[in-house]
Amino acid sequence: MIAKFAKKINEILIQKGIVQKEDAELYRYGIENGIVVAGNLLASGIFGIVTGRPGLVLVFLLFYASLRSYSGGSHCKSRIGCFLISMAILFIPVYTYELVMKNVPNAVILWIGVLAVVIINVLAPVESINKPLDEEERRYYARVTHCITALQVCVLIIFCLALQDYFYAGYVSIVLVAVFMVMGKIAVKRYVQ
Repeated sequence: MIAKFAKKINEILIQKGIVQKEDAELYRYGIENGIVVAGNLLASGIFGIVTGRPGLVLVFLLFYASLRSYSGGSHCKSRIGCFLISMAILFIPVYTYELVMKNVPNAVILWIGVLAVVIINVLAPVESINKPLDEEERRYYARVTHCITALQVCVLIIFCLALQDYFYAGYVSIVLVAVFMVMGKIAVKRYVQ
């Protein structure tokens, strides 16, 4: 359905002379991905409003999406699988905050966070089976991942430490990125063997 809608939009853009025929496939792909991203953001926003935690969901998405985009890791094979897992992941910062922050010692939370940052910095970027990276891309994605991770850690320490639910949202996103990177590394090793 999304592909058909993107194709229709693309055809209109070609007819109006906005898109050249030789660039049509690239634009269709971009339109399709734009629709998917907009749908995911809308669904996430609705989830945040329904759960009464829109700020927490927004902080989580800002941290998670910016870091995950460059770090790589495990990916779903279908868009619907990606959407469903993305929505399921939103339950973690929203519904585990009380359980973790009230029952897990601060030292354990700190060490898990430090381990996640180390994993991200050591493994970044983790290639996808579908998109191998050349050496220049690896260096670029690693550099960007390291910068984003450092910035996020600083933001968590300076701005979010006093706001524990926002701290937790950023913290959980970093931990989840590390988990998906490890899963992605394992998947690539299995695929290569």
